Amino acid sequence: HNWLQDAYPEATENQTSLLRSAHYHAMNQRYLASMVALSTAVPVTGIADDAGSISSDLLAHAGWAAVDYRTRFGMCENDILEMVLPFWIREIFRSDLSRRTGVDMLDVSDAQIDGYFDNRKVRVQYVKDWQVRAGVQPGGATASQIYPSTVQWLIYAAGTFSRGNGMTLDLGVVRDSTLNAENDFTALWTEECHLIAMFGHQSRLYTTTICAAGRTGIANLAACGTGA
Repeated sequence: HNWLQDAYPEATENQTSLLRSAHYHAMNQRYLASMVALSTAVPVTGIADDAGSISSDLLAHAGWAAVDYRTRFGMCENDILEMVLPFWIREIFRSDLSRRTGVDMLDVSDAQIDGYFDNRKVRVQYVKDWQVRAGVQPGGATASQIYPSTVQWLIYAAGTFSRGNGMTLDLGVVRDSTLNAENDFTALWTEECHLIAMFGHQSRLYTTTICAAGRTGIANLAACGTGA
């Protein structure tokens, strides 16, 4: 309403700012969903999946997935691969490390966590708007009090995906005779076109079970993680 704009312009400004933020999150969710849809799902089995430590499991899965990917496409051993993870995995990683025995892991920095992946020639991108706001995932209508049971992640060679920036239409404030007669106006109206193109050979989607028990080892593993 015009009267609201006259009396509380900061309220209108705050609302339009929140709407722009919501638009950004919605578009980011669409970008990630497109990348997931274009990826090949690969089940994780055997590779330390029963270790009871997400930090150990995820690093083992990522390291071997990287070796397999590079070998499949004839890449160099030191070629860096891109890995996409939801941003919240760092906190679960930290929690798991803090429970490991025999080591002081109560103060683990983001740089330390990233370094574990860097040593495996994998560069992690931590993203928002993926695996959130559903079930026990963070951001839901009900406060999350337990960790999700699994985490999905992507791995691919740099340059596999590209985002095309199409038309972005922002009309800003819109007034016309009909709105003016009702003492109304449109403060924000936007439209956006986008494209996620896959140029590379393959992107792979993995799912790793989450257990943050911090187990440091089992004397007799039931599964060795090897083939026949």
